[in-house]
Order: sequence, then structure tokens, then C-alpha cells
Amino acid sequence: MIAGTLSFAQRDLNLTAGYVLIEGHLEIGTEDEPYTGNAVITVNGPDEDVMGMGARVFGTMNGGGLQIHGSSAAKTTWTQIDGHAFVGATSLVTTAAMNWEVGDEIVLTPSGYLLDEAEVLTITDIKGHTINFTPALEYNHWGELQTYDGKVVDERAEVALLTRNVTIQGPESAVEDGYGAHIMIMPESGPVNVEGLQVLRMGQPGRAARYSWHWHLAGDRTGDYIRRSTVRDALQRGFVVHGTDNVLVEENVTYNVKNHAFIPAEDGNEIGNLFRGNIAIRTHRTEDGTMAFPHGRHSETASTQSEHRASAFWMRNYHNPLIGNVAAGVEDGIGFFYDRTGRSRDFNHFDHLPQAVVFQDNVAHAIGVPGRNNNAGSNVAMYGFTGHGFGLFVDNFDIGNEDVELDFSDFLAYKCDMTGVWNEETNIIFHDMILADNTSAFLTGEARIEDCLVIGKTRDTIGGENRVLRYGHERAGLYTVTQGGRKRPRFDRVKFINITEGTDRPSEAAAFTINYQLEHRPNYVRDVIFENSLAAHFTNNGAGARRIGPTMLYDEYGQLSGLGQPTLMTHTISPMVREDCMLADDLNAYLCPADKYVDIKVPKINRYRFNMPLTQADGSIIYDGGLSERYSRMRAGEETTLAWENQDAPPAEYRMGFAPTGLRVSNHIYLNVPYLQPAITMVDHLDSSIPRLASRTAVQAADRTAFFIDTDREVIYLKAYATGEGDVDGFDYVVISEGEQDIVVLEPTTGTQASEVLEAVSVYPNPVSPDSRLRFTISQATKLNVALTDVLGRKLRSLYEGAVQSGQTEVPLNIMGLPSGVYQVQMQFTDGSSKTISVTR
Repeated sequence: MIAGTLSFAQRDLNLTAGYVLIEGHLEIGTEDEPYTGNAVITVNGPDEDVMGMGARVFGTMNGGGLQIHGSSAAKTTWTQIDGHAFVGATSLVTTAAMNWEVGDEIVLTPSGYLLDEAEVLTITDIKGHTINFTPALEYNHWGELQTYDGKVVDERAEVALLTRNVTIQGPESAVEDGYGAHIMIMPESGPVNVEGLQVLRMGQPGRAARYSWHWHLAGDRTGDYIRRSTVRDALQRGFVVHGTDNVLVEENVTYNVKNHAFIPAEDGNEIGNLFRGNIAIRTHRTEDGTMAFPHGRHSETASTQSEHRASAFWMRNYHNPLIGNVAAGVEDGIGFFYDRTGRSRDFNHFDHLPQAVVFQDNVAHAIGVPGRNNNAGSNVAMYGFTGHGFGLFVDNFDIGNEDVELDFSDFLAYKCDMTGVWNEETNIIFHDMILADNTSAFLTGEARIEDCLVIGKTRDTIGGENRVLRYGHERAGLYTVTQGGRKRPRFDRVKFINITEGTDRPSEAAAFTINYQLEHRPNYVRDVIFENSLAAHFTNNGAGARRIGPTMLYDEYGQLSGLGQPTLMTHTISPMVREDCMLADDLNAYLCPADKYVDIKVPKINRYRFNMPLTQADGSIIYDGGLSERYSRMRAGEETTLAWENQDAPPAEYRMGFAPTGLRVSNHIYLNVPYLQPAITMVDHLDSSIPRLASRTAVQAADRTAFFIDTDREVIYLKAYATGEGDVDGFDYVVISEGEQDIVVLEPTTGTQASEVLEAVSVYPNPVSPDSRLRFTISQATKLNVALTDVLGRKLRSLYEGAVQSGQTEVPLNIMGLPSGVYQVQMQFTDGSSKTISVTR
């Protein structure tokens, strides 16, 4: 127990104790006068608890402060090699002149897919950029920059310093018996500032809170830091922040650590912890039976802290910046893992903070899956809850604000066995990323993916070929696996290079490899470019038409299909195919005209899951799965029956409507929707009553949204017109609830019907675009007045007045300066007829 001040003199010193508790002050050097000797503190006590902090503890508490400033902190933590280093080499060149010394141990990261190709070396000579070492290399290491599409792809191996001149270590017996010491910074500790430290043989497997370095429920620790230090040969985790805010973890190295290496947020309520410039090398999974938090939500062999798949960086909320870090070699795990399992879901006290995530300039490579050498574990590795081999995995957090979009940028992932990025989050954008030499680039639910470069195969062939995806697919840009959940990929300005390069089945290695259940929410592909890459492959492996359902990929500019116009792409066995769809054998897909389909959404009816079969007029099932919310694509002008099953009682109210899609949605659809009771009321998204008519025939003849209560068939027969344009805030919907509504007769609407010369009309590209415009097609020349009004019909401005020639015409809308809300575009023809379009700004 240190109650006063213990200060190390400037010479080599060793301290051995069963435990070390600091209530006073321990000083090994200062920031102004770093410690220049070699200090070793060994903690080797028996397995006896010390004041509730476990055995073999090195800790601070009750005002105790820790200052460690080793002179080795002046040495650069890590760099990269400049030029290849091949098997048998005993020297390498670095990108900068290093201030390392003879006798220092360094570690060279793997360039292939396997973490065990990292190599620990001892410097025998060093001059400027050139380092001589022993032993000779056993593996090849890549050391050159590559350029693709004007972007630099940096797969050069990192080389990091392990040696530091102050060491805190567990006993040598820990290597055999797996029982090391551990470090804890407790609540109400004094200042903790550490640099130039090596933490060796620390951590206690199977025991919670017994980690190599650990802030434990310490609260606000502004000013604390650990930097330019090393955790190596750790038995249980590396740097852990638990119940603690505002610490700095910077330019540190972990090597040969079991369990997660860096943890910025263990519980999920931690905020403001900055992890910058760190590198995790050779991170191992925890063996079964040695997990500190066993029995997760997915299996008896899982963990509530996902220990069954190790991560270089693991955390439970977004409020801790990760900048410039590297995950270099993970066994059966993940590079960067944003996890929502366990207690993180219960914390809400930081919801008032900005929901922005800072994830910039991070790198992941050599991220593995089980049994890579014999391609075992392919099925398990595919799933987000149990899977491995992901460079970045973002689980589905509830951030509490649908208007906020999380931002991940400037990420490099290469040589990842399964995928560069797996995402389950809803409102998220990945941009300015480079994903290269991975089996797939993206496995994602609802992300926006923008300004990214995807390279299937670079010139860096170290490590051989990537593994194979399910069903033998060798490589993919986007890979939609055979799994439920949200599927709304949205690609904008993404280039795919060499996806098919060197594959044995190039007809199935595609930029977009689409299995079933893609279309749970609207998606799109825009401004994509393919070089030496098959654009798309729609696979029917493991799927029947009932599972494929409404799967359709929206090729907005016709770049995947090659048609150069908005196209919906779907499977060859899809129930959505009609006679006007074109078979593309090279894509194994049908290409359908986008303007002949609409999207609907049935939001959550209640908190329970429900089955919602969708049946077409010919009896074919679009989809029969069950979720608490459903999006579906339907053919315009056709009749579809919607129902639910396995529900004890129907809800008192529900709503449904057209989803924002980016598609032209001015057509109508017919729906037989679930029946509540003979007495109902139905209103639209403006709370205006929807006409209830006396028969199906009357509904079919209606020129607006209307419905009929069919008591014989116990359905509501609805004819729904979509009045909005895609990609708007919200959607046009109807609300069906209990109540009484009289039957009405629709009078002819003379002067409000569109002229027969009007063939098509839409808002392009969308109402929120600065160059949005009204696009319409007429069959013959006429005169036309176009005006913008509010929802009450009051004119706001004139958009066009004069003659119009036959064919397609565009009129600028100029609505960017208007407040958010619903507006109307009124088109008045010379014959007195008109057309009104609602636009949401």
C-alpha cells in the first residue's frame, strides 16, 4: 500500500509485490524529466481478494495518483515499411527515419489474411530508414503504394515498437496457468498520466473487471491519459474504459492479446473517450470456458460482451471518437465492432448529446474467420450476431433520432475474410472508403454508401486468394446474404474494379451479388462505375419465389442493366416479373420498367411481430414473412391483398402508405387491406377524410383515393393514388381506425381532370434537389399554365405560362427557398382541364 509518495530514482529498479494499491502518489519520471532507467514492477500475489478488487491488483483509489513517464515515450510508436520485405530478409526500410535503438523489439504486421503472419523481431542495427534485425522473416510483407482511379491504396505493412523502459507485469507462471495481474484505476483516484509503459502478462481470463489496463467506474477523468505504451501477451483484454469519461488513449500498441484489445465503452454510458493512433496486432478470441461474460443472447457459448468473436476495437456507443487507429490481425473476429448487446441498451442519460459519431482514418486488415485454411465455418461466419471476418461491424443501435445520420468516413479495409463493412444500423452513411482484397466489400442493411472505391483484387497477392462466400460465390462488392432484416443499400458514386479478376466462376462474382430478401425498404444505385467487373448477379441459391418476394434493385440511371434508364432488377423466379420485363442472361436477372411499380409501407401496428402475407390477383404470394414493419413493392394498377395472421385481435388503428423511393409513384394501386369492423373511418396524411363509396365498381371508377367496406369478404377495398414524389420526408398514407363514416357519391370533377394530351408527369430528380423540376410528356402541342400553390390552392408563384410542344418538357420548380411542408403544382390546360401534384419540401 502506497499512502505517501513513492518516487523512482533515475536508475534501474525492480519492485515485486503481491499487490500494489496507491492511495498516495507513485511517480516514475515526470513530463518535464522522464525516467531514463529500466523499471520493472512484478505483481505476483496469491489468489486472494484485495479490498474487493481481486487478486494481483495494481490500482489507484481514494485520491491516489499515478505518474509514469518513461523516456521511451519519445520513440515513435509505429510506422510502415517502404518496399517489400520477403521471406528470409534480415532488414527492412521504413517510410521515415526511426529513433528506435539496437535491442528494441518490434513487430511487423501480416500482409495476408492470417494474424499469425505477424513477426516479432529484435533490432541488431539501425541507420536512418534501414533496420537490420533477427531472426530472418518467415513470411512476405507488402511495402508499396498502389493507385486505382486516382486514389492511393495503402496496404503497406505496419511495423510497431514493443519495447518500453517501464514495465508492469504478471509473474512468468501466468504464461502456463493463465493467471496474470491486472491494473485498475478506481473512482476518486488522483490524476493518472502514463507514457512509455509496457504491460506484460496481465489479465485474468473468465473474471470480469480483471483486465490489463482498466479505468473502472471512475467517472469524469478529464486529463487522464495513457499514450505511447504497450500491452503484450495479455490473457484478458488490453486497454479498457468502463464507466469512465473523457480519457485519452493515444499511440499505443497491443500485441498477442486475448479478448478485445481496445474498449472505449464497456457498458455503453461512457462518453468523450478519444482513441487515436493506436494499433492492435494479433488479437485472439477467448477460449470457450474462459469468458468473463458468458451466455449471450444467441447461444450458450456466446457472451454478453461478444467475447466469442474477438475485436481489435469493441465498444457500446458512438460517443467516443476513433481516429487513425489500425486493427492488424484478428482471429475469428472483427476489426472495429460497435456492439449493442448487453447493458448498453439500458443507458439513455446521454441521449441529449449530439448523436454524431467520429470514425475517421481507421484501417483494418487480416481479419479472419474460423477454419480459413479449409474454408470451414462459412455458414456461421455469414451472420451478424455470430459472424467473423468483418473489418467494421455496426450493430443496430437505437439512436433515438431518425433525423440524425451517423457518419463513418475514410476507412481502409483489406484482406478481410468475410467483408470490409457489415452494417445493421438504419440511419448511417459510409463515405470516402477504400475496400480492397476482401471477399466482399459490403454486407449492409440500410446504409448510404457514397464516394467509395471497391477493388476485388489488387496487385498485392500476398496471402493467396480470398476465401469463398456462401454457395461458392468467390467475390462480391455488395453481398446480400440469405438472412432477414433490413435491406436498403443505397449506392451513390461508387466505383468497382477487378471484382471478377482471377475468379473461377466470373459469371457469379459481381459488384452487386443479390440473394433474396433485399427489398425490405426502398434502395437505389446511382452513378456507379464498373471496371473489369460484372455489374450484378441475381442468385437463386437457397431461395424460392416465396422468399424472394418483392426483391427488386432500383438501378436509377440504368448503369447496372446497361439500359440507360430507370430500371428495376429482380430474380428470374420473382413473382414481380411481367411481360414488359426483359431477361438479361448475363446478370441472371429480369429488367423491369421502374415507372410501372410503386412501393408501400405498413408501419408498426404494435410492438408484436406479425405475419403479413401479400397476395397478388392471380393468387401468387409476394411475401409471407413476419416483421413488425413491412415495405413492399407492387405493380401499379394491379390488385393486391394484404392480411395478417397469428394475431389474437386486430389493432384499433393502423396506417399504410406509399414509401419514399426515388421512383415515380403517381400511379394507383388496388388493395384489399385488413378488415377491422363495419364501422371505420379513413383519413389521408393531411387528416382529410377519404371518400367511402358504395361498391367496388364505384371505387374502380374513382379518380382519387377512395375505399369500399366489403362486409361479405371482410376486407377494405382501397384504391390509392400516390401524390408525392420519391425521396421526400415522410410519405402519403391513409389511417384506418374505428369510427363511422357515411357512404358518399363522387360527383364528376369537370375542369379538374388532366387533359387527355397529358401522358406522364413527375418531379425530377426529387423535391429537395436544388435543380428539381416538373417533368411531363404530352401527346400534342397545347398551351399551359403551371403554378405553385399551398394546400389550400392559394397561388404562391407562376412557374410557366405559354405554348408547349409535344414530347417531354421540363419546368424548374424553384422551391428550395420555401419552408418545409406540402405544396401543390397545378397544371391548367387550355381546354379547362387540370392536373394537381402534391410536393413535399
